[in-house]
Amino acid sequence: MKHKLVKALSLSLGEWWLLTRAWVLLLLVDVGLRSRMMSFRRLQKILAPKSRTLDKSQPEDAWGTIRRLKRWVDIAARYHLYPMTCLRRSLVLQRLLGQQGIAAYLQIGVRKEEENLDAHAWLEYHGLPIGESEYITEYFAPLATTLETKQ
Repeated sequence: MKHKLVKALSLSLGEWWLLTRAWVLLLLVDVGLRSRMMSFRRLQKILAPKSRTLDKSQPEDAWGTIRRLKRWVDIAARYHLYPMTCLRRSLVLQRLLGQQGIAAYLQIGVRKEEENLDAHAWLEYHGLPIGESEYITEYFAPLATTLETKQ
């Protein structure tokens, strides 16, 4: 516990800001997904970045930014009030990446395991999964692909 406290105290103001944004966005996305008054499409539209145009090219440092933001979203999810699912984490990461001008596609896939139907959500950037095995589509059959700003 002491190690975690020392590490938390050593974060820069920018890192605290990013961690706080990710934590709050996770909570807001969770509330939006649970709301019976809001559709999934409407939630995606609300989350879409408004001020920046998404870059369709591959910036040199995009993968560095992607890895950094994913790390902070994962940390925020780990220390949340209750477990945050892959869909919530993916939507928040998509929002944060979009604010940086990085277009990431949301993938939602399913698989049947005996009597159960499992679902999983992840992001892809230029056809490559973010934070997942490159073979993810061998485990989950993609159902839908959406880009936040196309909503």
